Amino acid sequence: MIAGLDHVQVAAPPGGEDAARAFYAELLGLPEIVKPERLRARGGVWFQCGDHQLHVGVEEPFAPARKAHPALAVPRSAELAVLAERLQAAGRPVAWDGPRIYTEDPFGNRLELLAPHAEVVVRALAEDERPWAAAVLVERWGDDLVVVHGREHRLRELPALVAEAGGERAGLATYLLGDGVCELMSLDALTVGGGVGGALLEAVADVARATGRRRLRLVTTNDNLPGLRLYQRHGFRLTALRPGALDAARARKPQIPAAGHAGIPIRDELELERGL
Repeated sequence: MIAGLDHVQVAAPPGGEDAARAFYAELLGLPEIVKPERLRARGGVWFQCGDHQLHVGVEEPFAPARKAHPALAVPRSAELAVLAERLQAAGRPVAWDGPRIYTEDPFGNRLELLAPHAEVVVRALAEDERPWAAAVLVERWGDDLVVVHGREHRLRELPALVAEAGGERAGLATYLLGDGVCELMSLDALTVGGGVGGALLEAVADVARATGRRRLRLVTTNDNLPGLRLYQRHGFRLTALRPGALDAARARKPQIPAAGHAGIPIRDELELERGL
């Protein structure tokens, strides 16, 4: 079973290590990783790139990759603009395409750098958008039926918010207003790394405050590491752990998979909450 992505590799001609360091480490700011001793004789150089690695390997004869390319994420659009200026000042080509740029490393390999959209707008779901929302929910969840706290809910029937970026729908969130609490029922960013999830999360919090709710609550599963990272960055804290809850949920919704993110078995429910 594939658990995830470990690294990507681009090629360089023999003797290109110093040029790779000047570009990837000094210009782009990627920390260099010491290669395992048994691999050093092959040449090349490795770099850390967030949770993953980028390897520059020696290839002879060498031919640059003009179409295939790695895409590197930049945290903010302003930082991407600064990086574009640095690349141009260093003599590297820069081509803008929305919230991303394309450039080349010193060996002619294509490289993409992308940042969140400069502006994400969140609004209420229009009634004529319900069929679109239902299709997104079925695609992302397998079914729009969710079981939370032993209760069944149809996500397509709940109040919802839509995130737009660059004039296109880029995310969807559904929620449920209860007694003193607003429960986030689903959160789907259709553009990865674009700041859509955080924008939707804060918009739901705004709705909760505007309707007099004092708490924002959600339930997720133990495998949802990207979600847990997002939620905690936005002020959520763990309030309950229900071991084995997904076994009972599968009895009512058999399409819940046995494993989720990075191949982690889906077993437990985690409840998180944020004060408003």
